[in-house]
Amino acid sequence: MNRITIIGDVHGKYDKYEQIARKRDYTVQLGDLGFKYGCLNNLSPSRHKVIGGNHDNYDIIHLFPNYLGDYGQCSLGGVDFFFYRGAYSIDRQYRTIGLDWWEKEQLTIEDFMMARELYRKIQPKIVITHDCPSSIAAQMLLPHQRVYENMTGWALNELFNIHQPDWWFFGHYHQSRTIQYGNTKFVCLDELETYDILGSKE
Repeated sequence: MNRITIIGDVHGKYDKYEQIARKRDYTVQLGDLGFKYGCLNNLSPSRHKVIGGNHDNYDIIHLFPNYLGDYGQCSLGGVDFFFYRGAYSIDRQYRTIGLDWWEKEQLTIEDFMMARELYRKIQPKIVITHDCPSSIAAQMLLPHQRVYENMTGWALNELFNIHQPDWWFFGHYHQSRTIQYGNTKFVCLDELETYDILGSKE
């Protein structure tokens, strides 16, 4: 029985991430890996995948075969899942374009429309993203915090309205928390936190 491990945000702690990944058969990292990706050269791209977050370098991340891409369907370690990258940086005004912020941190409406058709078609049981639907984001915040309207949160909410998967894994909020909403169990992973899913035999 294979095991796929979901890994939370890394935020540049590359050595710790690599140590975790090397001990697992298959991994998917939830985004915000950082702005450099040399650590991926030491991890098999057929076994260790990463999703883009809002703190990733979109000038170079696509050059690494471990990167899953914008959205799509993937099978890893006997586990099939749908993925969708990106998030909105609420601190973007304090960041510098090309240094620690990239305009491509969120997908476009055109990208979303294509992703929506694929999602509608495959009706996934497992969804893996960096952010979460806006309806779930509201539950992740403290009373004095507010949800910033953004393309990614809206897009993921639209997908959730189309189909409720069994599981939805995400990071971004730096919390360890599980929320049951409708038919879906939402699992938010804290920085470098892990969650194992059993897959079928290959």
